[in-house]
Amino acid sequence: MSQVVEVSLRLPVRAQVKSEAFPYGIADVRFTKTTDVDPVPKVGDIVTMSAGALTFPCKVLQRTWDESKEMFVLACEYGGASRISNEDYLTILEAPDWTSKTLL
Repeated sequence: MSQVVEVSLRLPVRAQVKSEAFPYGIADVRFTKTTDVDPVPKVGDIVTMSAGALTFPCKVLQRTWDESKEMFVLACEYGGASRISNEDYLTILEAPDWTSKTLL
């Protein structure tokens, strides 16, 4: 049975990212997106996410139930590598289906 979850994504830190959509330091931002999954991933699982035509792996670090949202929230990190290309960064930053939230 498919279930809607919210993914909270942390990207690897980069020295510079130039985009009007991204005025903050990358370590201070999480990107969120709701998606259908079946089954709900567990901590340590790798899930495939997308931003436009880009697909990339995400590792689930934490899975919590949010009563107010009535869904699981998956805290994830970019799981492809400890590095990410500027092109992939900008694709995620500017994707309309991902929302950036500052931690500050």
